[in-house]
Amino acid sequence: MRFLFVSRIHDIQGQKIRGQVDFSAGEPWRREDSDGNCLISTSVISEAIGQLVSWMALRDNDFSGRPVFLFATSIDLGQSVPAPATIDLEAWITDRSEDSFIFSGTAKIGGKTIVEIKDCGGYFMPLADLEDPMVTRQRYGTLSTAGLSANPESPAFQFSSLVDVVTELVPDKSISTAKVFRQDEPFYPDHFPRFPVTPIVVINEMIAEATRRLVAENPATQGNIAPVAVQDLKIKSFLRPGDTAVVNVKITESTGDDFETVAEIMVNQKRILRGRYRYQRKK
Repeated sequence: MRFLFVSRIHDIQGQKIRGQVDFSAGEPWRREDSDGNCLISTSVISEAIGQLVSWMALRDNDFSGRPVFLFATSIDLGQSVPAPATIDLEAWITDRSEDSFIFSGTAKIGGKTIVEIKDCGGYFMPLADLEDPMVTRQRYGTLSTAGLSANPESPAFQFSSLVDVVTELVPDKSISTAKVFRQDEPFYPDHFPRFPVTPIVVINEMIAEATRRLVAENPATQGNIAPVAVQDLKIKSFLRPGDTAVVNVKITESTGDDFETVAEIMVNQKRILRGRYRYQRKK
């Protein structure tokens, strides 16, 4: 199951890069609605923006350091996208030093913005510690010329598997869940072969799955929700194979069909992530 979400790099001008991602109807990182329609989660699309800006940063440092994201001020998420779909990506670096960076970006279909990232950043890790620099350089060359085909069609990833057990539940108020990340999770080979870590999109989907279990106790929603925004996201450490992730979600505000939560992830009783997540109930 390939974890690559840039199909082509169109151009780089200064500190801005444009590209696209193509999703097939059988994209493995899809969700299927009650009618069997294939939908691409906007959290996957936000990952595509991050991967796009990473290619520009890699080119600029001659494939010596890969960006690792540690915070995001705001990620605005629209509706999930029916597949197949081609999505236009754009990202720009607003601040960069030898060790750190900050970027923003958008994803659009037909000129309409469906995902917008504002002020996301982190630091650079030596590329050779994560993956083979020669393979990465060759992949960049392919993206800049012929491009890559959409991810091979395969069975949909089981997002429900991101919750192993619910350890505590207060209906419509809070939930705690746990997930053990196995060595053979399908996203580790691409993220990254030499130092596998859990991608932020998987982490966000794990938090969303815990939130679905929380609101599933409400007959009006039955767990049918869509993410709207992520704010003030801070990541202190990696989530690695073998780790047990404890997810704590608490509803802090609810207005009509929208509600906001504060979510955190604990590993070995240490908090490695915290952020505010806004969702919309679907009836």
